[in-house]
This record gives sequence, structure tokens and C-alpha cells, in this order.
Amino acid sequence: MPSFSACLWVVLVLVLMAEPSRTSMVATDSDTCMHWRVGEDMLRSGQMVRADTYSHTMPGASVITKEWLAQILFAAAGRVRGFYGLSVLGALVIATTFLLLHRQLLREDNDLLVATLVTLLAAWAGVIHWLARPHVFTFLMVVLWNGALRRFEADGRPVRLAVVLAALMLFWVNLHGAFLLGFVILGAYWLGAVIEFIRPPAAVPRSAARHKIVVLTVVGLLALAVSLINPNGWHLHQHNLQFMRSSYLTNLLFEHRPIDFHSPDALGFLVWLAALIAALAVRQRPRLPASSLILIAGWTYLALYAVRNIPLMALVTAPIVASAFSACVRGRWREFSHRQTAENAASNGWPAVALVALIPIVFVPGPVAMPPDRWPVNAVRFIKQHPGQFAGNMLNQHVWGGYLMWEMPEHKVFVDGRTDFYGEAFIRNFLDMTQLRPGWREKLDASKVGWTLLTTDHPLTQALALLPDWRRAYSDPLATIYTRVGRTAQ
Repeated sequence: MPSFSACLWVVLVLVLMAEPSRTSMVATDSDTCMHWRVGEDMLRSGQMVRADTYSHTMPGASVITKEWLAQILFAAAGRVRGFYGLSVLGALVIATTFLLLHRQLLREDNDLLVATLVTLLAAWAGVIHWLARPHVFTFLMVVLWNGALRRFEADGRPVRLAVVLAALMLFWVNLHGAFLLGFVILGAYWLGAVIEFIRPPAAVPRSAARHKIVVLTVVGLLALAVSLINPNGWHLHQHNLQFMRSSYLTNLLFEHRPIDFHSPDALGFLVWLAALIAALAVRQRPRLPASSLILIAGWTYLALYAVRNIPLMALVTAPIVASAFSACVRGRWREFSHRQTAENAASNGWPAVALVALIPIVFVPGPVAMPPDRWPVNAVRFIKQHPGQFAGNMLNQHVWGGYLMWEMPEHKVFVDGRTDFYGEAFIRNFLDMTQLRPGWREKLDASKVGWTLLTTDHPLTQALALLPDWRRAYSDPLATIYTRVGRTAQ
């Protein structure tokens, strides 16, 4: 029989491969298409993307290739099965993340059923950000990174910690820009060691806390040095920090905003918060180490601050929740708990589980298409059928940029989801123009826009309908195209 971990993995894979999950992972935003396009270009050329070739507003501008390895992996998956391939890769990474979390909880001697329940609750909390994008690799890295630090706190083996974190950082820094969160997590353990040195608990001598501070400092410096092994060197760190310091840009993006607790998507996070509070309430001795308290406080704040941090908060705090509930369960049902754990340890069945997952992935048709009620599928078809009408510069809906990059590479976008690339000044100018703020017509003319592809109810679409030098070329309930007439668009 397969183990609980194997069963959990295959269930998550099959759920994510079914509708509507597989479409939701690629169609929730257009960044998936943008990463696919960039990765495909790197595969075709065999070179890093160093300068922008996707927009007509920033042609030739220097590009920070912060997610190149993940983009290549997604592009390779897309070559095999198109959008479905992207969904498969995202599903495999997400399912493997929670497989490793479940195995970590069991390795830390938690009750089997508690470990399974906590893993499922953590998955529910993070489902709001399950997308086929490079950030899913950060989920995986956070579990491995935090697990290595927890193992070091348990056994105190510095060499293994240094090797594991250095290896993880080498991949992480080239997979996703959130590699800096590794230093945030490491910093929590370091600060916890400092607190234990200043006020040592009864079970931790001051010399042990001092040793831990030294080890974590050296390992942190090693990981920082390894993080420079990327195509951009230290410029990648500078770029990420500059973007995070711009509250204007981060506030524009949904995933950087606080979650709406009245939305259905918030229910999993609310349940996780309740489980975390309950775990702290029922926990008895030994008391939590300082590092765990810092992780709880810090990641709860980060999760409340931005939606994208919710899955990471659940992954980091899951071991703390599981240990508290496991102590309660084993205090009441010790014999049952040990019997289930022993049976699970004797289980195997991975070949059968792999086969169950492989059959639907390889043989079952898995059509995935961008929904035409959310993306300008019909408008793009019209543009391709009438190429002579669309020779000038395009002004597009911001959130459609990545989709248009993939579907119409012959037409350069005005803007896309690379908000950090375009910068605050550009985005402010774009919003002034599209939200009809004072001087919008002058800015539109200065941008040399020849045609627009915006939502039908967009304010600029409504305004262009009133201007004599603009003509409606296409319209459907979602998207409308206006072209400039009366003078040549450059």
C-alpha cells in the first residue's frame, strides 16, 4: 500500500490536473504567458534575455533576468503539451511541496493523522496563489530551507546545514526573485539564537546559543555569496529591493495587497489562523523556542500585509501547529497514533502512485485554453485575420500584456505584467493616460499610439468613441479595438 505521503501527493496532482484547476493555474493572470514567451525565446536562441524586445515603449532597455531557470522549465513544458504542459509542471511542483512538508512533519515525530490534516489545511490556506508561474518554486524552496534550519536546531550539525542551504540558494536565486525570503527565515532563527544567548532558557546553555549564532552567521554569509551566482550578480538583489521599496508599484498589484476577508478565497487563510491560535493555546511544555515565536509573529504580519505571503506563512508555521496538536493527540490516543505511524512507515507503493499520476498526465486529453470571457481571444483572432489594419503602435490593457506577448509576438505591447521593469514613472504616465487624468490626450499623442486594445467598458475606450480621429475597428462584450484615423500613426 502507498504511504500517506504518496497518497497525498497523487491526490493533489489529480485535483490540480482536473478542471477547473488546470485552467485556473494558467488563466488567472497573463504572467504565465509572459514567462512562457521569455523562456521560449531563451530556448530558441540559446541566450539569456538581456534587453527588452517585447514592448515598443522600452525597446532595448536592460532586463534583469531574475527567473530565467523557471522560465526555461515552463517553456520546455509548454513545448510538450502547450498550456496543459504548464499546468502539469505547476501541479507537480505544488504537489511535491506538500509531499515534502508532510514528510518533514513525520520526520519530526508528529502524529500521522495530525501531520496529514495540517498539511491539507496548509494547502487550503495557500490555494489562493496556486498558479503556473515561477513563484511555485519558492513554495518548494521554503519547505526545504525551513526544514533544514529546523533540523539544525534539533541536531546542531553545521556542515550539513551549510551544504544544504548553499545548494538550495544556488537554485532558488535562478528560479525566482523571492530568494531573499530565505534570508528572512534565516534571520528569524539567528535572532532567536541571540535572544537565547541574552536570556538562555533552562534547557539551552549560553555556550550552545553562542555556537548557534556563529554557525547561522557563517551560513548566512555563505548563502549570500552563493546568491551572487546568477546572470545579474548583485544587481538582482538591488533590483528586488528597489521594487519592494516602491509602495506605489506594490499597491497596484493584487498579490501585494492585503487579502479581503469577506471574499471566499479568504476562508482557507482564516481557518489556518484559527488553527495556529488553537495550537498556541493547547501547547504545553516544552515551550516554543524564540525562533518559532519570531517566525509566527513575522510571517503572520507578512501574510496579513500581502496575499502572496499567505502560502509561505502556512508552510513555515505548519511544523509549529503540528507539534502542538500531536502532543494532544498522543496524550489521548497514544496506542492508536503509534500503530498508524508504524503502518505508514512500512508502506511503499510509489510505483503504483506514480502510474496513477502518469496515466492522466500523458494519456488523458487535457485541453486548456484561455477563457474568451476573460481574455481577448476573439479580438486577437480578428487582428490576425486583418493584419493590414494594425500596423502602428498598440496601447493594450495592462493585465493582457503577457497574453498578447505570447499570442501576437509580431505586435509589441505597450505594457505588461513586468511592473518592476517598467518602473514607477512609466506606470504613473500610463495610468494618467488610461484613466483620463488631465493631459491624457497629449500623453496619448506623445506615445504615438496607432490603435488600442482595451476592455469595452474601459474609460479610455468610452472616450475614444467621442473623438473624430478615432474609429472603432472591432468590438465584443469583452474587448474593443479603436484605430487612429485622419493622420498617420507612427
